[in-house]
Amino acid sequence: MSTDLATPVTLSARETAWVLKRCARRGHVVALLDDEIASLLSADSPSGVVHRCLRCGCFVAVPGAGEPYATLIGTPEQPVSLGAVPLVVRGAHGRKLALLRLLAIERGGRGALLLLAALGISQLASSHVALAEWVGRLAEAAKPLGNQIGWDVAQSSIVREAVDLLGHASGTYTTIAWLVGAYGVVQVTEGIGLWGGWRWAEYLAVIATSAFVPLEIYELIHHATIWKALALAVNLVAVAYLVYKGRLFGVRGGHLAYLAEVRDATLLADVLRGAGRPTTPLTSHTLV
Repeated sequence: MSTDLATPVTLSARETAWVLKRCARRGHVVALLDDEIASLLSADSPSGVVHRCLRCGCFVAVPGAGEPYATLIGTPEQPVSLGAVPLVVRGAHGRKLALLRLLAIERGGRGALLLLAALGISQLASSHVALAEWVGRLAEAAKPLGNQIGWDVAQSSIVREAVDLLGHASGTYTTIAWLVGAYGVVQVTEGIGLWGGWRWAEYLAVIATSAFVPLEIYELIHHATIWKALALAVNLVAVAYLVYKGRLFGVRGGHLAYLAEVRDATLLADVLRGAGRPTTPLTSHTLV
């Protein structure tokens, strides 16, 4: 997939604001190239040579002149080839990265809560007997008050369920704690990977989320609540978005088509097209 050689990629006002904010937070991306188009990415200024940022397109001061750089590819002594330059995301791909970070926050928060729950469940493995006895004594002590207000504490569903739950063997709590903790680790790993924009994290998010969709549907059918419906909707939308937009599992041409789409939206690809050259020399698989 490659766009027409003469067609530049135009950023909307919203997309332009995103790249400018990203450069303001993380610094510019500058490449010193061993290629004839290097002259199109640099210029002379009263303060010295300036280079064009591959993300926002602004000309910025050379390293050492007070300009903060997040990524400087190559040096004046050792310029790099076009294939060594990572693909600097812009436009719709920048918006995708922002949405992935929102999803990363949700996954990371959920993972942290699951890890806390696993820790709490593991504590029950050694204290569930004592806790069950305490619940029994509490129910017994509450009987006089319950009789006064017409509430049979012994038959209370809350008390019965608590006693039943605490009546399991220690090994049951340990197993549940490990399962909940493992899922929590998966969620935190997803969050870290999605925040970094790594492709493996998108695959992991789709697989892990899809695996629990049948269970969520079952729960919604038998015990429907607005929160369960919202959680299911969010997960379905997230899976559909990741698969479609990221071209995962071979959808819409798969990984190579996705890289070509990102490549053809980069500023460096625009410069190559403006010089009448194809974008195929941009062979990097790294996105920044």
